[in-house]
Amino acid sequence: MIGYRFGAWRELPLGTDQSGHLLPLIVAVLVYLAGLGAVGLIVLDDTRRASEHALHTTLTVEVPVEASNARLETVLALLRQTPGIVSVHLLEPAETARLLEPWLGPLPLDELPVPRLIDLRIDPTAGTDLAALRRQLASVVPDSRLDDHRRWPEGLRAAVRRMEGILAVSITLALSLIAASAMLAVRAALMGDRSALKLLHVLGAADSDITRGCAVRSLRLGLFGGVVGAVAALVTILALSGAGSVVELPAPITVGGAADWRVWGVLTGVVPVAGLIAMASAGVAVRRRLAGMS
Repeated sequence: MIGYRFGAWRELPLGTDQSGHLLPLIVAVLVYLAGLGAVGLIVLDDTRRASEHALHTTLTVEVPVEASNARLETVLALLRQTPGIVSVHLLEPAETARLLEPWLGPLPLDELPVPRLIDLRIDPTAGTDLAALRRQLASVVPDSRLDDHRRWPEGLRAAVRRMEGILAVSITLALSLIAASAMLAVRAALMGDRSALKLLHVLGAADSDITRGCAVRSLRLGLFGGVVGAVAALVTILALSGAGSVVELPAPITVGGAADWRVWGVLTGVVPVAGLIAMASAGVAVRRRLAGMS
């Protein structure tokens, strides 16, 4: 009887024809896409959390430009005495110009009625009474405005949820395609050397031994392709690390700094997952093929 320990499964054509050679390449591409998608989910989640934190800890007071210096100083004193406000910063005209320049270009603020801006940092646990603060500001400068930034646009929330959903579906689809690719590769290999498979079957090779051999081979190919895809994803993330600062997104990894542990977790975790999916799918394909020959 031919058994697994005699290496009979090594004579199967999986990995020696074109389908076997393509499996690592396909797995590498799919792991690359799945890894980038998972890192994209991390970036989106961090961006959402950072934005919500900023919305709950930042306030802006707009004082009309025609307000006198005395009234402006009174407003600053009022803000510094308000419980829950931990920082008060009056923006200089040059700072305001830099904030507006990306949208309006260089501005001669001395010729435009641009209000004076006061940046506030608050303690979100202090329970600052914003309604009372607005009334106090209006009593000092009637046309002043307190912007709490806390209304997260519903359209933006929906957009973030849609992006997260698309990335999650893409990751799931990539992993599913790994399984399909492994099954197709095994089926193509078995169809290409049907006579050898029948001979092994007739000589008494156990179905479990043949299945185990193909599954182990697929595991090796899947792991190899997964490593290549994960390394390519890491290189891409490093190459794009500078883009996060340009669009003010949190970069999960930088060339010279320590990486976010979640990125390493994703890229190292997706490799064995890809290999196990390829192995399990190959085993299913072989068992189905052998069952049809019985």
